[in-house]
Amino acid sequence: MPIPGGLPPARTLLRHLLLPLPAPAALVALYFTPVSVFGCANRGLMALGVALLSMIAACVTTAIGVRARARRDPSYSLWLLTSLILLLPAALIVGPLG
Repeated sequence: MPIPGGLPPARTLLRHLLLPLPAPAALVALYFTPVSVFGCANRGLMALGVALLSMIAACVTTAIGVRARARRDPSYSLWLLTSLILLLPAALIVGPLG
């Protein structure tokens, strides 16, 4: 169901779902990369870098979502979904991949 006055559904899907998905995918790819490719310390630093950038982007998208909710814009839920996707790398480092 398109949002009145918003982007077309395909563009909305691309912007809020497919664009942030490479962050968790990069972390999982680093997890399955052999140690001989990058080395143990470099893999860990790259994983922390991905998680840090992802958390910064999650803070930005959360702020955009909160502002959209204050304006009563119906797209606020999409921005908060984007924030949750961007927080996955941090959760993966602390949880199962840590």
